[in-house]
Amino acid sequence: MTFYKFSVGVVLAVAMVGTLGAASLAFSARDFQFGVAQIAPDTNGLIDFHRLAEADAQIAKLEAETAEPRGALLEIENALAAVDARVERANTDASAAAASIVGAVAPIEERAGIQGNVADTSAQALSQRVAAVAGRAGLSAADQQTIVGLQAQVQQLAQTETGGDAAEADRAALLARQRALGVQVEESNRRIYALQQSVVPNYQHYARVRGEAEALGTMSPLGVAAYLAQGHPALLSTTLVLLMGALGSLLYLFPAYLNRPEPVTMAEIVVRLIFGMCAALAVYVLANAAIAGFSMGSGVVQATTSSTLNPFTISLVGIVAGVLSEDIAKWIQDRGRGIFTQGGVSGAPRASTTPPPARSEPAPTGGLVNNEAIS
Repeated sequence: MTFYKFSVGVVLAVAMVGTLGAASLAFSARDFQFGVAQIAPDTNGLIDFHRLAEADAQIAKLEAETAEPRGALLEIENALAAVDARVERANTDASAAAASIVGAVAPIEERAGIQGNVADTSAQALSQRVAAVAGRAGLSAADQQTIVGLQAQVQQLAQTETGGDAAEADRAALLARQRALGVQVEESNRRIYALQQSVVPNYQHYARVRGEAEALGTMSPLGVAAYLAQGHPALLSTTLVLLMGALGSLLYLFPAYLNRPEPVTMAEIVVRLIFGMCAALAVYVLANAAIAGFSMGSGVVQATTSSTLNPFTISLVGIVAGVLSEDIAKWIQDRGRGIFTQGGVSGAPRASTTPPPARSEPAPTGGLVNNEAIS
């Protein structure tokens, strides 16, 4: 290996590493924009990281200021749950006891010829019914014994109702305190929602967007990807296409450097990189123009913006165009000549139909396509 070929290899390696680094940063930034646009379409994939940091700091300050009432509110909610369980248990026990007393006193009233108030099952009403049958003369010994037991049950029912009333009073006091603390917390929440909406129009998506932004900033070297993610999606997509076109050119040049008998030159590297980027940009523009033309021709109004373009598709277009830049340039030339000469005779003289003599390819195993045009 000559020193010149070694130098070309070093330049190729440096170009590949630099292109890979730049392409990875641009791709991660564009992929972040695409993901944010999917999460929160109102943002169009654009997030102001500086504004996000300011809003996050202010939100943390508001949450710290209202930490005490928020904690007290949580305690009240737990206490309310316990009180509700007490009230429900007291009501269940009272209903069961009242049903038992009614079932026992009704036959005695029927035998004694007394018409009781069957609609009211409170402890006071049941106590009056039991007292009424207890004062009736001529009751059997069994009925009198049953009445003694019912009097004890009525007293127990009264205690159960008293306990339920106390639980209801505790619940009312807790609700009043909850409302007082809720006013403070609600005001703080409104301010927090307003800060979140200053970054993301729909504040419900703020937490997820914030997590994505923090992840990008943490993994971004020197914050470069986070800085690029604040650029317009159209510019970032175009930059990504150009970088992927350069990457495709390098994917062509490396096999040529390793396999081709004719050495790769410095000039070839520069020309190939520029040519690959130009071919990638041309294919990118043609693909978008074809999609737009198809949508218009089919009568479909399609609001397609740069934020909706998938970065993987953009990268694929750039890489393929960079690798096949010569073939793509020839294809575009042939299609363009066919469009402008269709339906009429071109003013330029027709090319001879006789094919040119075949040229021997000096590098049948070099590169992915024939590089004779620029070697």
